[in-house]
Amino acid sequence: MGEKMSNCKASCSVLLVFFIVGLCSVCQYSAAQVDANQTANLIINASISRPIPETLFGIFFEEINHAGAGGIWAELVSNRGFEAGGQNTPSNIAPWSIIGDQSSLTVSTDRSSCFERNKVALQMNVLCDSKGSNICPAGGVGVYNPGFWGMNIEQGKVYKVVLFVRSLGSINVSVSLTSSDGSKMLATANILDSDVSNWTKVEVLLEATGTNPNSRLQLTTSRKGVIWFDQVSAMPVDTYKGHGFRNELIEMLDDIKPQFIRFPGGCFIEGEWLRNAFSLEGKHWTHGRRDPGTLVMFGCIGLMMDLDTSSFFNLLKILVHGQYGCSTMESAIRIKLIRLQSCLLYKKPLMVSSLLEAILILSGVLSEPQWGIQNLLT
Repeated sequence: MGEKMSNCKASCSVLLVFFIVGLCSVCQYSAAQVDANQTANLIINASISRPIPETLFGIFFEEINHAGAGGIWAELVSNRGFEAGGQNTPSNIAPWSIIGDQSSLTVSTDRSSCFERNKVALQMNVLCDSKGSNICPAGGVGVYNPGFWGMNIEQGKVYKVVLFVRSLGSINVSVSLTSSDGSKMLATANILDSDVSNWTKVEVLLEATGTNPNSRLQLTTSRKGVIWFDQVSAMPVDTYKGHGFRNELIEMLDDIKPQFIRFPGGCFIEGEWLRNAFSLEGKHWTHGRRDPGTLVMFGCIGLMMDLDTSSFFNLLKILVHGQYGCSTMESAIRIKLIRLQSCLLYKKPLMVSSLLEAILILSGVLSEPQWGIQNLLT
């Protein structure tokens, strides 16, 4: 009796399975038939529209992958402050390289710069001379910089070289733009000075007599002695409306007619730590005063390490189109809104004061940083 009951239960189970499978097949067939016969109509009423706001389109700028340095910024010298390795010495001076051998000169870095925030300077100890037993080779000895993948020097254009120099004796330094191997001279000028015992700012103008897209800047001498260099800059005189940016790139951005520019953006805005976040508190404003903490964080990914913040703010005022241009208070607030949220989130009064100062500068209320604006918050 028990065996018959078991066989009956097994037969019922098999029948149930077949029933379920058959039912699913019928449902799938029916669904397929419905899908095959179903139609849909989409009706568009073109008389009703929603205009796209003109303020929707803008530019987001983050200084990575040489978007600024080696990109829109017209600076030709890479690592002009000799601090690619950070603020400690010995520092990485790449891509600077030496002209000459160890019998004619030695090159090192020390912390003797006149810039308090960026103390690293290049020391060039010239062992040869124009006379005596150790004669310098033809053309002298020194250092050169190939810029960002070669300097694009164009015939007839004028380039402004600015550098800071110091020496215990008189100097005779040639500042030159040459081909990539130094064999062809494109422009040159001499720095002759009998007293540079203190750090001295020197400016020279070089007019190119030829074109070479893979040029370099050279600093050479044939006079024995020790010379220090820092903050060596070379830029074309003709930049976008005089603000230090490359004409051809900024003109392409201008053609977009952006209604806003977000800057700073991405990771650059907050830094690795709050202490090296982008700030206007005296850190990024003038030549040679960038924040070394930010330099350490971003130096290897193309940080706009030396770009004057004032120049970038001037670009914002010129480049942004429409009623929300950066010359208005409203636009300044729009640009800095995300920064303000970060400031309030971390409850950093100095960051908030920096933001307020940026807004006042963009709106034209202030012409330059005041550094004491944080007192308004106390």
